[in-house]
Amino acid sequence: MDINFYVCPVCGNVTVSSGDAEVKCCGRTLKKEQVGISQGMKVSVSDGEYYVSVGHPMTKDHYFSFFAAVSDSSVQFVKLFPEGKAEARFRMDGVDRIYMYCTRHGLYVKKI
Repeated sequence: MDINFYVCPVCGNVTVSSGDAEVKCCGRTLKKEQVGISQGMKVSVSDGEYYVSVGHPMTKDHYFSFFAAVSDSSVQFVKLFPEGKAEARFRMDGVDRIYMYCTRHGLYVKKI
């Protein structure tokens, strides 16, 4: 499945689409986030799930705001918050890539 993420720079709202879309939030037209390759994401298997983490400060000004696990037919989404932990668990269910979004550096993906 093609997947696109749109993140509002004003309120932080995240919109996910399975193709190109015109997305508006807070009076702005959002651009599709460009995807970089993740270097720091760690993925392991624990109790039949993917455990995802990244060693990154989670300050109010600079943090990962979400992880998303994607398969050919579904998206699992975990919202993260400043001063929390940058970790999540996902059902394996055909997941072949995991995305993470940094509020300062943008969207990254790791292929499983």
